[in-house]
Amino acid sequence: MRRTPLAFVALVLIAVVAVAPAAGSPAQSPKRGGTVVFGPVAESSCLNPFIDCGGGGPQFGWIFERVIPGALGLARDSTRPPALVSGVTFTRTPPFTLTYTIRPEARWSDGVPVTARDFRFTHRAINEYLPSDDVHRTYVDSVRSVDAKTVRVVLRSRYAGWRRLFWFVLPQHALAGEDLARVWTDGIENPKTGRSIGSGPFLVGGWDRGKQLTLVRNPNYWGPHKAYLDRLIIRFCRAVCLAPPPDEVLESMRTGAVDFAYARDTEIVPDLRRIRGTIVRPYRSNGWEHLDFRLASGGHPALQGSKGKLVRQAFAYSIDRAEIVRRLWGEIDPTYRPLHSAVLFNTDRHYAPNWDGYVYRPNLARSLLERAGCRRGADGIYACGAGRLSFRLTTLPTRARERAVELMQLQLRRVGIEVGLSYNRGLFEQASRGDFDVVSFAWIGVDGFGHKHVYGCRGSANYTGYCQRIVTAELDQADRILDDAQRARVLNRADRQLAKDVPVIPLYQIPWVLAYKSTLRNVLPSSDNLFWNAEDWWLAQSR
Repeated sequence: MRRTPLAFVALVLIAVVAVAPAAGSPAQSPKRGGTVVFGPVAESSCLNPFIDCGGGGPQFGWIFERVIPGALGLARDSTRPPALVSGVTFTRTPPFTLTYTIRPEARWSDGVPVTARDFRFTHRAINEYLPSDDVHRTYVDSVRSVDAKTVRVVLRSRYAGWRRLFWFVLPQHALAGEDLARVWTDGIENPKTGRSIGSGPFLVGGWDRGKQLTLVRNPNYWGPHKAYLDRLIIRFCRAVCLAPPPDEVLESMRTGAVDFAYARDTEIVPDLRRIRGTIVRPYRSNGWEHLDFRLASGGHPALQGSKGKLVRQAFAYSIDRAEIVRRLWGEIDPTYRPLHSAVLFNTDRHYAPNWDGYVYRPNLARSLLERAGCRRGADGIYACGAGRLSFRLTTLPTRARERAVELMQLQLRRVGIEVGLSYNRGLFEQASRGDFDVVSFAWIGVDGFGHKHVYGCRGSANYTGYCQRIVTAELDQADRILDDAQRARVLNRADRQLAKDVPVIPLYQIPWVLAYKSTLRNVLPSSDNLFWNAEDWWLAQSR
């Protein structure tokens, strides 16, 4: 997923991004060296951020950011602490200026310092080679060097996603003069020397196509400490795959072919737990499941207008989201709870449970339907002036999703709402046409940015047709606020209005599962990058 201006203040205010230390070191001295094998996962065709390296899934970013980090990194709680920089200051009034202070010690693996030239080179490269990424082109007016270790970026307007501007920083001395659409097809190296290059804790040590990619410790890493592991091997699926095949994950862990795996199918958790010496940990991914209602033409008339809001609220009170979560994942994680926000994850520090009032209350649901002028028929299903409350619920076929919507179907039926289920792999094409009553799918995203495209009037991903001018203005403003806490306050105001209007019902943050050998320590799962602290992993005993 992807602005009213704030009042102009004559005094230029400065905000500082605090320096965040690297992930904590282990409580005891680690066993240095050794190899960890991770997988099986999909294989990418390259490691070049400027071309479509199809097939790699999220691990493309996981690998790339450990070798070629950006100005800011990714932390366990989805915040973006300083990485190559020690801090960033920004002005709250025009001209909106970001000043990056590059760490004095930051350097490339060949010993060349990371400097402002690398930031300027990266900006030019993104503009030239990533025409589909219009962020730099749209929001950045200029990128200039103040000195070797200071970069000043002037924005054309406020841009809340400024932390993404330099999610990677390229080595200017290695790539200058090169065709960037042709590099890094078989690794990440300096084309002029053929040697691996990076500024992160790992380097690409080798790529055995169809089998595995090997990351090795960067011996010249400038950070708090060098990676404890000698090697991190990423093992690929035996055949083309989009996600880790559950059977292959189980086999790989059972046979010891891998030390660490992740799976999107939580039904394999009991089998994983039976593998001796294996730690199994469900964790929240950066995907969240929800229901969308079609409020405009193409959807059921009972969902539209002022009475339609009562019907949608009744729908929300007819679903026992807590029971759905318990039935799906209670055995593997009794602490799992529904998601009570349509704008922020429950792992976000600014999360507010604005939807927690929607608990299973069938009597209240029936009362709302009656206020909307609906009457219960002889078959137990309500009918309104707009017709019988029989809705089409369309979703994408996955085992967890199918079980969830079937539970909803039963719960709604008990209240007096009928739902016919259909499974359609072309759901997004159908939703973009507005040809649905209710759809269930997941958005993938982080940091609460770009919701105006989903909930704003005529938003590019607004499948519901929902248009509430205050919400649109709030979300537009949120995308222009540079400070995280202030932006979250605006997002939560909009979310409270969404909870009143119910164009959407948030269900749950999708859980994935990690499985790893008990000898692997300091694994701290993050929804955004499983490798975010891989330099801190260590082995209780050598492999």
